[in-house]
Order: sequence, then structure tokens, then C-alpha cells
Amino acid sequence: MKPFRVTIAAAGLLILTGCVATSVGSYQSFGTFNSVLSSELAVRSREYEGIERNPVVIIPGFLGSKLTDIATGEMVWGEFSTSTFSEDNLRALALPMQIGQVLSGLKSSSLPFGILDDAEIRFAGLTFSQPGYITAVEQLEAAGYVNGDKPLPPNRKHPNLFCFAYDWRRDLPESAAKLHEFLIEKRKYLQGIYEKEYGVKDYDVQFDIVAHSMGGLLARYYLMYGKQDLPEKPGELPNLDWSGAKIVDKLIVVGTPNDGYLDTFRELVQGLALVPGAPRLPAGILSTFPSYYQMLPGASGGNVAYKLKDGKRIMYYNLFNPNAWSQNKWGLCDPENDRYWQLAIPEGGTFTPEQRLKIARDHLIKCLIRADQFRRALTVAASVPDDCVLYLFAGDAVKTASTIYVDVNGELLDTEYSSGDGKILISSARFDSTTREIKMPPRSRSPIAWQAIYHVKAAHMGLFVSDDFWHNVRYNLLMQPMPKSGVNYKTKQ
Repeated sequence: MKPFRVTIAAAGLLILTGCVATSVGSYQSFGTFNSVLSSELAVRSREYEGIERNPVVIIPGFLGSKLTDIATGEMVWGEFSTSTFSEDNLRALALPMQIGQVLSGLKSSSLPFGILDDAEIRFAGLTFSQPGYITAVEQLEAAGYVNGDKPLPPNRKHPNLFCFAYDWRRDLPESAAKLHEFLIEKRKYLQGIYEKEYGVKDYDVQFDIVAHSMGGLLARYYLMYGKQDLPEKPGELPNLDWSGAKIVDKLIVVGTPNDGYLDTFRELVQGLALVPGAPRLPAGILSTFPSYYQMLPGASGGNVAYKLKDGKRIMYYNLFNPNAWSQNKWGLCDPENDRYWQLAIPEGGTFTPEQRLKIARDHLIKCLIRADQFRRALTVAASVPDDCVLYLFAGDAVKTASTIYVDVNGELLDTEYSSGDGKILISSARFDSTTREIKMPPRSRSPIAWQAIYHVKAAHMGLFVSDDFWHNVRYNLLMQPMPKSGVNYKTKQ
């Protein structure tokens, strides 16, 4: 034990510091602690097993699911080495581009088969660590949840923890429809167990969801629109029926770019390095992913700007306008990416560079139209149904890109920063819609009806290793009652 120190405080009080014991029963202790002590209620909640305990589903973010090529049996995403950047692997990773085909009709032989846990990147004799979602799984297991991907423990009757692996390259409404299928399948599975174990037929199983990063966008769309696709006409929005909320009680959104983030733009132009020093995934491959465009920054997500000749006025680009990409030769409008388009376009080698550029620009336009439509659908302000709540956890401790300046040729110059988790600005996570009217107080306003917002001093993936984060998540999942707090309020009698 450290020797304690005597501090003379005001009013003649003596404050003993330097050991944990001085905090017990003290009004004056300034101690802070990382250890977690469990209350009796927390222990009972962790040990409870029954139909009143909602199953939890983890939805990972961008890059968070493994992909395998069903044509070759090779892993395309999930094991990282020099072969990850080979032509064969990049061809399997790219989403095909084709004129006259809607995005949902572009078929890839690479499919998801599990969420990404911790991984290693081995390149040129060096090994880099790539964090995944194993920590989230382990924390929920420690909280009493039973993993459906593992053998059932002898003292448990059924699993109640599931991981939703999806193709993070594809259009998010398409993934929302897959999420619906996944939840309905798990619901029927659990209903069968509940009837056998508890004698309750057709129990109204509800899910709690923990969704990270892009997974939060997917989950929010699902709550609002269920398995609906976006309408074919770009100016129209799907019918807001909250059909997904009918089987979801709680949605915990973690580090989600609700108004996009700037690194999507940077990576669509310059490529993506998973960790510093590792090779970059080429922009010409990344820019084939429709989901990337659905995370481009809006007003509170960051700006791409060009300083005019007078040096004072600034022009902000609308990144959902294809002309901005064409004029500056960004992403799918950059002829330097032609070597990768040959991989992404079926029989791409038979086309001329000019033809491939035309195909790439057609793909860009389709992606931007869908992205703009998707984001407007998520901007609709509406009250969440009484039997569903949304919690937001957002990092607010790391310098995060807020403005990228470009020159007259579209080349990326310097970057300005604000507060966030290193990837997502806190203003984007909260989806701030502040007003600049002088008479109005500068308060955060959001179209999303958050039940509660938690600011965490952590980076984008560091949220999952924060004790404060998990302490609050456990409470909200295990002990926080729903607004309709009557027992069995959703049970079919």
C-alpha cells in the first residue's frame, strides 16, 4: 500500500489521500478507479436466464465481417498478408461494375461468413495488429450472455448472443433486408426453444442490438423502414413505418457516422491503409463499394473545401454531386485507377481505357444517387415508437478530420481537425443540426430521438475497451426497463 499523504484543506479539514481505503465512506475523496464492482442487482441480472431477457445482436462496422470467395474457397477478407493485395484477391474484393445494371444486381462471388475478430497483417516481414470485435463478444459473454456460435454451456438452456455478419461493401438497404431475414430466423429458433423450455407458445421475442460504426446506419435504417428498399425514383423516400422496431427493443449505436465522415472521401481518393506502414487498399477498388458513398460527410460530418483566389472566401463541395468528382478527377473519375477497373469490370481487359472510364463514372453516379437518397431517408425526423429506445455512445477525445482543403486541380492539401473518435466527429455521431441564428442558443439538435447520449474518452475501436462504455452498456441492456415497464408487456397472451 502506498503511504498516504495529509493535505490541509479549508475549514481545518484533513484529507487523507494515496490509498483506496481513504475513499471508503469519504465525502472528500477525489479518487478515480478503473475497477468494476458489481451490485447485488447487477449480479442477479447477469445470472438471469429466461424469456424476459432479450437476445442481443452485434452488428459490426465497415470492414468488420470476413469475406470468402465461394468460387475458390479462399478468404478474401479476414487474413491479411501480401496476398491480400494481389490481383486475384483485389478482383474478388471489388464489387463488379456494369452499365445498365442496378447496384443490387451486381453479383460477387465473395460472401460474408463471420464477424472479424482480432487479426494480424503480415507484410514484408512485419506484423501489424488489426483490432476486431472479439472484445465486444467477450464483454457480453462476461455479462451473462450465451454465444450462439459456441457450444451451449451445460448450465444454460439456450443462446442469447448472436453476431450478424454482412457484406459491408454493398448497399445498406440491401443489408437491412438481410438483417430482417437474420432476426426472423433467430426469432423462430428461440420461439421453439421457449415453447419447449418454458411452455410459452409464439412468444413475442424482441432483440436488443449493439451496432458499431456503419452498422449503426444499417440498424437505424432497419428500425425505420424494415426490409423496404429505396424507391426506384431518386426523389422519393420509403414509407416510414418503423417496421423494424416491432421486433427491436433497444438499439445501442456506437461510434456511428450518422452524418458521415471525411475519411471516406480521403480513402476514395487516396486509398486505405489499415494501419500506418501497411500497404494501401487501392482507391480504384474501394470506390466500387456502394456503402462507402453512404458514409460521405454531410454538414456536421466534415467538409471538403477550396479556397478562392481572394484567400478569404471558401467554396464547399457537395460530395453527392457527380460533377464534383468528374471535375477534380476523384475516385472513379481518376484515369490512374484504370488498372483496377480492369479487375472490377467483368472482362474488363476487352474494353478500352475510355470505355472503362465511362463504366466507372456510371457506377459512381448510381452510388451517389443511392447514397443521397439513403441519407435523406435517415434524416427524416420522427418520434420513435414507445416500445423502442435508441442510445448513442460516441468518442469525444481524439483529433478528427473536420475540413480537407483541396487545390484548383483537386489535389488534397491540409486538414483541419475537431473533436471526435479519430474517425467520426462527435457532431456527426450526435447528428447535430445546430442553427447559426444569433437569437438562438447554440445547442445540439438532432433528427434522431436519442433516449440518452454518452460521451466516451476513447478512439473509434477503443470504445469497445473502455470500462465506462461497458459499465453503461451492461446497465442499459440488463437492468434498464423499457418505457412500457409492465412485466411481459410484449407477451402474446
